[in-house]
This record gives sequence, C-alpha cells and structure tokens, in this order.
Amino acid sequence: MFLLLLSYPVFHPVDSRATGMGCAFTAIADDMFAYFWNPGGMAFGENGLGFYYERYMDVPGLSVNSMTFLSGNKNMKFGGGWIRTATSFYQGGYDMVDTTSASDNIFSFGMGTRITPNMGVGIVLHRYLFTCFDGSKSGMGFDFGIRYRFSPVWLGFVARNLFSSSGDEYYPTIYRAGIGFLGLPKERIKRVKKGEKIVRVRERYGYRVAVSLDVERRAYAVRETDTGWSEGVWHWFLGIEYSPLDILGIRCGFSDVEKWSVGLTLGYSNFLFEFSYGGNQETIGRRMRMNFKVKQP
Repeated sequence: MFLLLLSYPVFHPVDSRATGMGCAFTAIADDMFAYFWNPGGMAFGENGLGFYYERYMDVPGLSVNSMTFLSGNKNMKFGGGWIRTATSFYQGGYDMVDTTSASDNIFSFGMGTRITPNMGVGIVLHRYLFTCFDGSKSGMGFDFGIRYRFSPVWLGFVARNLFSSSGDEYYPTIYRAGIGFLGLPKERIKRVKKGEKIVRVRERYGYRVAVSLDVERRAYAVRETDTGWSEGVWHWFLGIEYSPLDILGIRCGFSDVEKWSVGLTLGYSNFLFEFSYGGNQETIGRRMRMNFKVKQP
C-alpha cells in the first residue's frame, strides 16, 4: 500500500466526466478540471468550482479528495486545484500491530490563454508533499499543454512534470496526446415578454457529443518483454460521451490501464452532479467517483 500511494498519484485521474470517458480527455478538456488534463484547454473552459471524491472499493482505507476552480475572461483564464490521496493501513512485527497512515497532496495553479481563436496554450505549477510514518518528500513540478481546433475536431498535447525537482523516482514526466470529435450545444437569442417589457434571453439547444482517443508515453517506466526488460511504456485510452444540454449525460470508456468505465451526468441550471464507475486499474480494482460542479452564471 505504501508503494502504491507513493507512485500512483502523479498520474492519478480526477474528474468523473473524464474518468467516465476512460481518461481520453486531452483533446476535449474544457471544464474546471482542464488544468489537470490539459492546461491548453483552460482558456476554452467554463468558469466555476468543482469538488471531487473517489473511493477504492477493493482497497480499504484508500480515498481521493479534490477541489478545483477556473476564472477569467475569454482570452485568458486562471485556475488550479488541490488533490489529496490518503490511506491508512496496519504495520507491525510479531508482537505489535498498529495503524498508521500516509498521504500525498498536490497543490496546483496555472493559466491558459488563446493565442488564436482556435488555439490555446497553458502552464501549471505544482507543489507536491508526500508524508508517511517514516518521513516526507516534497517538490515542484511544471506542466505544459496545447489545444487546437479544426472544427469540430480537436487536437491536444500535454507534458506533465516536464520539469520536476523531485526527479522520476517520485513525480516522473509523462507525455500525452489526443484527438477528439466534439459537438457542442448551440445558442440563440429569444425575445420574451415580461410584463410590459420585452427582454432578450439566451437559449441553448442541441446536444453535446464527443468521441476521443488518447495515447500516453511513460518514459520512466519499464516493462517485461520476451527478450528482457525494456524502458518506456505506451498506453491508449478511448472515450465516448453523449449529453443533451448538460441535463442528462452518459459516457463510457476503455483503455489498456483501466479496462472499462461508465459515467452519468445530472444537471440543473448551473449545477452538475457527475458519477463514474470503473474497474481493473492494473491491480487496484474497482473505483467509484463523484463530483459536483457549479458553473458561473
């Protein structure tokens, strides 16, 4: 458990929408959690707050909590968040058994801007703090991301921990690229009579549909082959989403890491509740995720 917590959080996925799509989110990151998935998508995101909780159903005592925010104007936005992974477990020898705990905290702040109407770039700075019964480890990290639109096709690229003071042992560099088709609801202006006045009201119509594919390179990792051990591991992620007006959304995903996942969105006005469920994250088992988002009116 100690080694699992130590190595996993740096690429630990957060956001039930993204995880419900199998973590294929680099090209279409456009909400409050964009700072994590692709900082280049922050400038295209909706302002607001997000809260996230994850429970490991097959690993007692292990959970994840996170919160995020995004604010700014059309051309430049600021955002970030906090991710806490915590666990408690037993330790001891022949004549002593005790309960101890460990936690990993990641504090992030970044900015994204549009350098053209169809292209966004972003950077994120991270502060890491890992604590356990026998000591602690801390460091800084830097992410860089790009998101580009060939409407309705999006391309995305992100380098996580491109620079890290902790080195590959604790918070290694990960490269990820994605391509996705994203269709969004449209807006129209309606004139509505209120009393003796006629006011203009924006009305959204249509639906959101997305199909996305990601590939990821973990250069620090090793894998066993027929001829021995080889450095560098590739992973793939595929996701599908359908959501009419963000009122009700369904999604599913597949990958060679988390074999399958499904997700659901329920929305009303500027409030969104999102849920996802997935299994077989390498050796970690099933996970249940929930988040609540409040969009700025």
